[in-house]
Amino acid sequence: MLNHSQYLIKRSSSIRTSLIYCSQSTNSSLASVLFPEPKPTDKNETSSSSSTTTKPTAKQQAQNVVSSAADAAVNVLGVGWGALSAVSNRITGLTSSQSKEAIVNKQLQTIVRVITPETLQQRTTSLIDSVKAASSTLSQTIRIEELSNHLLHQPDANYFTKKQRLVPYLLYLRRQEYHKPVIDKAFIGIINECLTLANYVQAPRGKGIRLLSIDGGGMRGLISINALRRIEDLVGEPIHTMFDYMCGVSTGAVIAAMLGAFKVDLNQCEELYKHFSSTVFHRSKALGISSLITNQSYYDTKSFENYLRSRMGERLMLKTSLDADSPKFSIISALTVPNGFKLFLFRNYSILMSPHAHYDGTSKYKVWEAVRASTCAPGYFEEYFLDGNVFQDGGLIANNPTSIALHECKLLWPGEDIQCVVSLGNGRPAPDVAFQSKSMGLRQKLSSLVDSVTNTETIHVCLHDLLPPNIYFRLNPFMSEDFVLDEHRPERLEQMLRDTQIYIRQNEYKFLKLAQQLTRLRSPFRRLLDKLKQLLFIYT
Repeated sequence: MLNHSQYLIKRSSSIRTSLIYCSQSTNSSLASVLFPEPKPTDKNETSSSSSTTTKPTAKQQAQNVVSSAADAAVNVLGVGWGALSAVSNRITGLTSSQSKEAIVNKQLQTIVRVITPETLQQRTTSLIDSVKAASSTLSQTIRIEELSNHLLHQPDANYFTKKQRLVPYLLYLRRQEYHKPVIDKAFIGIINECLTLANYVQAPRGKGIRLLSIDGGGMRGLISINALRRIEDLVGEPIHTMFDYMCGVSTGAVIAAMLGAFKVDLNQCEELYKHFSSTVFHRSKALGISSLITNQSYYDTKSFENYLRSRMGERLMLKTSLDADSPKFSIISALTVPNGFKLFLFRNYSILMSPHAHYDGTSKYKVWEAVRASTCAPGYFEEYFLDGNVFQDGGLIANNPTSIALHECKLLWPGEDIQCVVSLGNGRPAPDVAFQSKSMGLRQKLSSLVDSVTNTETIHVCLHDLLPPNIYFRLNPFMSEDFVLDEHRPERLEQMLRDTQIYIRQNEYKFLKLAQQLTRLRSPFRRLLDKLKQLLFIYT
């Protein structure tokens, strides 16, 4: 086995390679390679061999193989030592009492495989050719799904799809399907998913890009829901059809997911919020303080996760883009890095990495996982661990995500103008109101601490100065009282809603102007031009 492994190492050193992590492996055959079963031996053979050179144990063999592979990789590449040495150290530190199957399943959580850009290009080209060669709808479905899975896990493969004209061919397939007497909606959804992964974006439905951004703020998200209800009444359309792009952070992420991913009615959104406050935010002070000391979270994080999972299911972010009327949306979280935090976007679309794309992100995770990663305010819930990464509440670094949403829209629709930007705040204290409380409890202190580091008005002032007033609309009602993030008392929630309704009545003209801007349609000439561009793109 050692000779064979050394041969592979020598062979790999002659090839220009790059190392990437691959998915977790629990293949039992790996155990038979690293730890072969000992062959039964005769007593005479055992006694005679003991006088000769002692053979290395299975543990020593594994150590030598992995260490040699690491050394060879470092000599060839100059990178990857940290990952390889970690695997080597963990293997060599094993105890003999552990079973061989447990060793493979627990210690070798990741393996390293060699992939060259040429190999990636060949694989991508082969999958695209197989899609084009398929004749029946069933075979096309299978091969498009295989290609989508490849693009999802290998984002760099997108660099090769343009040369193979993947997007024009998928648009051609979708156009052909629409002209059939009986339309296969499931097949169209699979095509739309692959188009999303190939970075294709349809033109906005309105005159330009219509953007919705929702701040964080805990239970104060009820303020945004009621403001959206007034907009919906004035426009006469569901929220998910009147915006091209939605973006939310913390509680805004919950609203964006409910509206963008699941198209939940606003009345149902409000009921879910109230039920959530009475279910998750209802905890005794003794339990809360005890949990805060032991887990750094006042509330039961596991109960919160179970609530999200039961309401949102196992749907992937990517799968929310299957319908043609689904908006593009993102959920913002704070990824923990050695020097602090950096923004991370959970998207239902794909963006090709370039010098113009400033934020990391992915569409491969589930909706509830994205929401959980964005809604873990310090002191309220524990941080979220996902695939070896640690996520904190997105509001810690971007509690007003409007500027991030604008950046993403410019990447998605680089040639389009901004038609309307609606930025929803979740309440602010009135400047002339002095709160009567002389001392604050623990929850009030936690809420004030989070509010102090998640101020949203600085971004508002910048955008107010940069964007035209007939395009940018900031809706952030004044509150008569200081409502904490985890407010669950019914009378306080009702007061919050009364304050919101007062703001809506006092700013009715602003809402009317906003609705008028949202309903501006794309001109017939522009729609004809879009159609001609798409036809030329498909057939040339």
